[in-house]
Amino acid sequence: MKARVAKLWRRLLVLLIGGVIAVPYAAVVIWIVTASNQVGNRSDSLTLIVVGIIAFVLLCVPAFLAVIRALERTLAEQLLELRITTPPRRPRTADRLRGALFYFGHTFAGALLLFTTVVLIPAAIVLGADPQQAHELSNGLIGTETRPAATVLPAGLIQALAVGILLMCIAVIVVEGYFLPNYALVLLGPSAADRAELAGRERARRFRRTVLAREVHDSIGHALTVTTMQAAVAKRALQTDPTLAEVAVDEIARTGREAVAELDHVLALLRTEADLEAGDGTVISAETAQPPRRTIEDFEVLAEEARSVGHPTQLRISGDMVSLSSAVAHELHRIVREALTNSLRHASDPGASVSISVDARFVTLTVSNACVVNTSGARSNAGAGRGLQGIRERVELFGGEVRWTADGGSWTLEAVLPTDSGTVRVADEERQT
Repeated sequence: MKARVAKLWRRLLVLLIGGVIAVPYAAVVIWIVTASNQVGNRSDSLTLIVVGIIAFVLLCVPAFLAVIRALERTLAEQLLELRITTPPRRPRTADRLRGALFYFGHTFAGALLLFTTVVLIPAAIVLGADPQQAHELSNGLIGTETRPAATVLPAGLIQALAVGILLMCIAVIVVEGYFLPNYALVLLGPSAADRAELAGRERARRFRRTVLAREVHDSIGHALTVTTMQAAVAKRALQTDPTLAEVAVDEIARTGREAVAELDHVLALLRTEADLEAGDGTVISAETAQPPRRTIEDFEVLAEEARSVGHPTQLRISGDMVSLSSAVAHELHRIVREALTNSLRHASDPGASVSISVDARFVTLTVSNACVVNTSGARSNAGAGRGLQGIRERVELFGGEVRWTADGGSWTLEAVLPTDSGTVRVADEERQT
């Protein structure tokens, strides 16, 4: 109950503010009517009317200013508890017209409330309490002091008309107050084009957050996995094979340095956030963050990392890796790294096989390792978690295809990417999620 009373009070307050805004307009109208009636010269009367109209028009000019629309939007947000999205650009003519329409509607509704409160309610009370006042009002409306009315309206009819007009005005005020938030959202909010632009920017933000999360997961997750396994190797070999332990520690240091480099790359993506916000956000280049150029040696390093922790990995590369664009080679390296990380974590037996085949149009990646298949036929040692979802996103980002299967005790990942990166559209992000 208290919430409804508070809401009603806030809406009445908004209308009362509109009534206060309407006072100068009403004062100009009253001045025009009074002055023109008091001036006997027709020419002077027309001059006063023209001056009054000019003054009225000048009072209407602020309604078309962007600052007035912003003030009306702030008023609606504070008192009507609305969340009106700020348009993403400077207001255009159509926006100014919509703002002016709300301004005049707000002013009219407030003027009606003020007139009803100050004039109609007291008048209805007086006419209802004193029928003689109704007779005098009838004479005043129909006749004049020198020419009395030929027909005098019954006092009861005057009283009924007063009550009817009052109830009609109250009904209009209630309807205006009820629909006021809807008018505010439509007239003060963004247009259809603005909403489409804001939706595109929001998709771009979601896309960039997805990219950052994927980069952090893949790079830091891989580094931690390899470092943990190398630390275990170093601990086992510390007493029996100091040389192997030293190699493991060196590998930990190298992995840490690479993780720091990857983190710098992720931070570079983060720093481009502001630059992308300044654009329209609809198309993002696949090479936005200038990823490092990956070569065959980088893939050999991944395989050697797996071998160094007791996970024998076979790497076969056919075709010309140089024909791959920098972005595709970089993403392919990330996919292989994540696939080997999953293999290190979830393979039922040590060992993995990585095959990369490059032709004129596509590069095909196949990664397989041993796994245990449960009675339902699903792979029991790993599911489609963040890592596999990240692989799917990376592949589909370039218009490629990916699938993974578990059959006959072997888990296989197959991915196909185009050799040319082209452009990456944010609209694809919705399909990925």
